[in-house]
Amino acid sequence: MSAHRAEHLELCAGLVLGALDDTSRAEIERHLAAGCPECDAELQRLSEGAVLLAASAPPLVPPPALRARVLERVRAEGVSRGAGGRVLPLPSRRPSRVATWGWAAAAALLAVTAATSWQASMRLQAEVETARRQLGEQQRQLAERQQQLDDEKRWSALLEASATRVVDLSLTPQGTAMLRARAIVDPGTRRAIIVFTNFAAPAGSDYQLWALRDGKPESLGLVHADASGRAMVRIADIGDPAHLQAFAVSLEKAGGSHSAGPEGPVVMLGKIGS
Repeated sequence: MSAHRAEHLELCAGLVLGALDDTSRAEIERHLAAGCPECDAELQRLSEGAVLLAASAPPLVPPPALRARVLERVRAEGVSRGAGGRVLPLPSRRPSRVATWGWAAAAALLAVTAATSWQASMRLQAEVETARRQLGEQQRQLAERQQQLDDEKRWSALLEASATRVVDLSLTPQGTAMLRARAIVDPGTRRAIIVFTNFAAPAGSDYQLWALRDGKPESLGLVHADASGRAMVRIADIGDPAHLQAFAVSLEKAGGSHSAGPEGPVVMLGKIGS
């Protein structure tokens, strides 16, 4: 028996996978023929793994016509030999370990190739799906940003429109001297912007904006100021400008008035000119 070396185990792995050149294969075959328990155990372990890997590959189903072609070929050969032909039995021979390992290596190589291709296909498909989702999300965000930009341009155009009116809201006797509010109205687009300064509401209270139409108040919502007391309210549609007479601000309990008109004192009033 030739002396066992560590590199023999590496040659065993290459033999199972069919990856050895002629020189390396001849060397490991001579070593195995002389008998080596360690290499035999390693080949057994690697062969079992290769068979299991090959078994995991999807089975190939032969085409239905194959069986008919094989039977026809057998019948044709039987006729050509004549009725007196006989079959000579050949002595059975136990397949060599190397041949068995060769078949296992071929099956393992096929299984590894199929598994690798399948994994690569799944990975690429997942990457495509991820890229598609990311692209869709980017397109959605881009559309939102474009819509916001277009909307901001429309609001900015309000400041430059020739028919724009600027109305400063005046304090009423119930208002405090620090309150400031200015309304910018464009009758053409029916848009309005109202800017508030020093509108930090007292504790437990909220300022509420109103529109006076044909003598009737209509709530436009609460004035939510930031920490510095500044706020801006945008009104996308003020309705028919001919019926809008004024803007007013009242000081209400927290949450504002839920009735048809102000419940607290009106602190500012700005009349819209004709």
